[in-house]
This record gives sequence, C-alpha cells and structure tokens, in this order.
Amino acid sequence: MFCPQCGKENESGARFCGHCGATIGDAAQVSRTTPEPAAEPLRIVSPGAAGGVVSPGLKWGVLALSVLMPAVGLIMGLYYWIKAESPDKVATGKTWFFGALFIGVVYSLLSSAQY
Repeated sequence: MFCPQCGKENESGARFCGHCGATIGDAAQVSRTTPEPAAEPLRIVSPGAAGGVVSPGLKWGVLALSVLMPAVGLIMGLYYWIKAESPDKVATGKTWFFGALFIGVVYSLLSSAQY
C-alpha cells in the first residue's frame, strides 16, 4: 500500500503513513498516483577528462606533502638523534627517524604496486 501524500510504501492495512504520518485510508481507495522521483543520473568521469575531479593545485600540494613529510621526519629524527642533549630527545629522534623511514618505505611500496 502506498501513501497518497508522499508515495512511500507502507504495510497493507496501515491507517497512517509510517514516513510522513498522513492518513492512508482504506486499501481499496488508495492507489499510487504520484510516481517516485527519478534517481539522479550517474556521472561517469574518465580519469583523463579536462576539469577532472581533483584540481591540479590539490594534486601538486598532496604530492609535495607526501614527499615533504617523511623527509622532514628523517631530517629532524637524525638531528635529534645525533645532536640531542638528553636521552629523551635521542629517543624522540629515533622514533621520528624510523617512523618516517617506515612511512616512506610503505608509501613507495604502495605507489609502485600494480593494480
């Protein structure tokens, strides 16, 4: 049984719409008069199309950060590891260095994987 107000389907014998609360009435009187709105059409975007999904500035920005962040971690990690004044800074330097190294290796492996 369909609601005459919103067009949503309800259980047979329902007196009120479960979606909008409108009175449904007898099953014999109710018929679906309004069609459901058509679904929005699918948009197919080819990867090389002009005006693609991602702007060129965003592409270059993400690429720069992807390269820059592990490099900063490696440089700062080595600096703190070698020139640290306290054991805490040495531990922090090692963490930054090996963390950036791990991220760089994982990123390289993932970017070179064939799909």
